[in-house]
Amino acid sequence: MATSPRSGQAVPLDDLPESLRVAAPEPGQPVPAGAMQPPAVAPRFQGAPVQAGIGRSMLQGLTFGFADEAEAAMRARATSGPRYEQELARVRAGIKQYEEQYPVRAFAGEATGSLLPTVAGIFAAPFTGGASTAATAASAARIPGLASMMARGAGTGAATGVLTGAGTAQGGLEDRVLGATISGLTGVALGGATPVVTSAIGSGARRVGEATGLVRQQDPLNKAQEILARKIAQEGMTPEQLAARQAETVRRLGARDETLADIGGEGMRRLARGAMAIPQAAETEARQMLTERMVAAGPRIIKDITDLTAVGARDLDEVANEIINRRSMLAAPFYDQARAAGQIESFAIDNLLKKSKDIQTAIADARRLPQFADLADNDMVMLDKAYKYVGDLANEARRTGKSARANDLDDLRIQLRKAITDKVPVYGKALDTFSGESVLLDALNAGREKFLRKTPAEIRRELDKFTDEGQQQMYRLGAIQTLRDEIYGMRETADVASKFLNDRNMKDRFKLIFNSTGEYEDFIKNLQREQSMARTRGMIEGGSPTTRIGQEVGEIQGPAPSEVISAGTQMIRGDLLGGGSRLLGQVVPRMQGLDQNVAEQITRSVLDPSFVRQQEMLMGLTPVLDELRRRALQQQTRAAGYSATAGTAVPGLLGD
Repeated sequence: MATSPRSGQAVPLDDLPESLRVAAPEPGQPVPAGAMQPPAVAPRFQGAPVQAGIGRSMLQGLTFGFADEAEAAMRARATSGPRYEQELARVRAGIKQYEEQYPVRAFAGEATGSLLPTVAGIFAAPFTGGASTAATAASAARIPGLASMMARGAGTGAATGVLTGAGTAQGGLEDRVLGATISGLTGVALGGATPVVTSAIGSGARRVGEATGLVRQQDPLNKAQEILARKIAQEGMTPEQLAARQAETVRRLGARDETLADIGGEGMRRLARGAMAIPQAAETEARQMLTERMVAAGPRIIKDITDLTAVGARDLDEVANEIINRRSMLAAPFYDQARAAGQIESFAIDNLLKKSKDIQTAIADARRLPQFADLADNDMVMLDKAYKYVGDLANEARRTGKSARANDLDDLRIQLRKAITDKVPVYGKALDTFSGESVLLDALNAGREKFLRKTPAEIRRELDKFTDEGQQQMYRLGAIQTLRDEIYGMRETADVASKFLNDRNMKDRFKLIFNSTGEYEDFIKNLQREQSMARTRGMIEGGSPTTRIGQEVGEIQGPAPSEVISAGTQMIRGDLLGGGSRLLGQVVPRMQGLDQNVAEQITRSVLDPSFVRQQEMLMGLTPVLDELRRRALQQQTRAAGYSATAGTAVPGLLGD
């Protein structure tokens, strides 16, 4: 028996033409030259081919080309063996015969079968949207972009192409691997391209519908809301999350003239810059707000420093006097107890009285006053006078640059304090509470002097030398005065926050002037808020106007006529790829862009400093984002189906 090359039916050898009859060679003998050789895998079966039709072609497309093998297995009721091979040959012969007799119907049926996943996806998409579905929840707040859809489409096309290439290939393992490779690679290309095509077709269809009145056009507010919702989603957040984060910041740190452009990330700032680059009604108002806000940045930072350090909105000299009076009142009972001790008998004290010229000078100066003339050198009142006198000498030496002399006097004062407090411990409590007005004022001046030029280590050493809390408070007050003077001396539009935050030494200095870690952290957070506001204004107002127009207006407002004409000319000259790319670069932004009314709506939304209106606007974006998710999921479903179709259609296009 032989097989007809067209019908696949078994033909008796006696019925073959003489020219096709070849005698079988003897075992071990070579086949004569010119003799017709059987194929490597020749279909051999008994009986007639299985009759095929369009339904079987559709099954081939739907099952990636494996329907024939599945049918043969069912007929043979086994997955291997001679019976299966015979049935497979009959089924394939029937399919081949149908393809030769009705090639258009066969291809249409197989293509329809491969399209069934797409059709199912299109019909299922409207019912798979919404915020409550698993797919939407899994994607969190993000709306998938075209790049990710192209990547998924390429993967889908590759997978279906490999399956279909392997399923439709006939022959051994080598043939199936080759078919799978070719179909898989082509499926990658076509599957990745289909989301671009479907996206462009869908967008174009909507615009055609709007132009003809079949689809209701979006008003500027709705369009602006969609753009805002997309920007928030691109930052990986939902409107509710952004509103909650803003509300917590205001609750903890207080309200500030922040806008959505400040708190919404770089994408929101770029959107504000694009909207402000288009002439519209809200532009002047927004620019005035940005300028006024920047001018008030310095005073706001000063207020943060004074509020968080409990200085408040008061004159610093007034605060210094308040500290002096308060510490004096607190220390008075301790000093009364210490002075009541009278004369102190101590070898250490006697030794210091005999050997220290500075202590002797202090006692002699005090005795010139009538109320101290009759007191003994070791009387507690005289010893207190001596201690404070030595402290004044040390501070004076420090002010005049005599560091060695100041250090020696500090050592002497420490020795005298220890000698006294060993006998009269309450005197130590008195000193820790209030060492004297002059000492506190010296601490104030030490904080003022060159604070911004001292290293954090130097500031720490100076603070450690002050023995009581009052002195440390005065030192910090002097540092605050220096910072305030520095900020007032800057230009009104200077980015004060960035100047401080970008200087590591400055941040370490700040740590030392706040009374607690919590105060310091709150201050840094407020500085970061100010820095964010300065960055918003810098992005909108700064840079080259030409660059801004070229980037923002070209991207947001629409295509430039000169560019469109140039791109068309380039295509006419034969550069279809280059000219088409330039044309798309001008047209696509227009399809997704803004007009003046939308730009105004976006400006009023992202540059509104009202916290209440921002909260209301953000909560109103939730249903808008849900609708965008639903549309994106529909588009994903359709694109996935088209990509799958692209993969399964490849073998039909490349096959025999």
